Amino acid sequence: MTTAPDDRARLQTALDDLTDALENHLEACVARSGEGDMAVQAAYTALRHAAERYDDLLFELREEVTPWEFPEGPHVDIEYEDPDAEPASVGVFVRRDYDIVDGDELLRAGREAYGELYPAHPRQAADADVNHAGRALYQLLHAFGVDGLDQRAEPSGLLPRGGTVWVQELTDGDGDTLVDEPFAVVDDEMLIYRLDEVIGPDEDDAQG
Repeated sequence: MTTAPDDRARLQTALDDLTDALENHLEACVARSGEGDMAVQAAYTALRHAAERYDDLLFELREEVTPWEFPEGPHVDIEYEDPDAEPASVGVFVRRDYDIVDGDELLRAGREAYGELYPAHPRQAADADVNHAGRALYQLLHAFGVDGLDQRAEPSGLLPRGGTVWVQELTDGDGDTLVDEPFAVVDDEMLIYRLDEVIGPDEDDAQG
């Protein structure tokens, strides 16, 4: 079965869009400024969409498939309905989920993080402080932050399961809840930006 010139042109355009999206995603990742970088999130979304379009078109025209998996479920990129409005203040709400797949590795990583924070303390102090998973996670976050934990997840006995980032406008008084009720002000009607990603079993198999 030959491919008609018009179909070949459509496939080539989809491939070019995918290549551009890959390059843009790499550039955004290299230039990433920190947690919740909007450029990285936008580039990720564009890459996912370009990959899905190419995958769908390849199957439609040639009944061939790519090795990529696009899991069902939420992967949401929501833009604020009124881009001309400039909020006076915003809140960034971040959640990341992990399975603890190796408790011993998590304790080891937590004790290493303790050593980074307190290099003058003896090893026994790290062993005494980091004696359960919660304390290990505390020291990892204390030493490396949320981004650092994500980067060190798998070597630390954690399996990423996904996450969500919400950016929303804050109203008067919302800032006062930061310590006592940090997530009580979450309101999807005030949402400026949202990005969800769920890592499913198929993706775990592909990574392995």
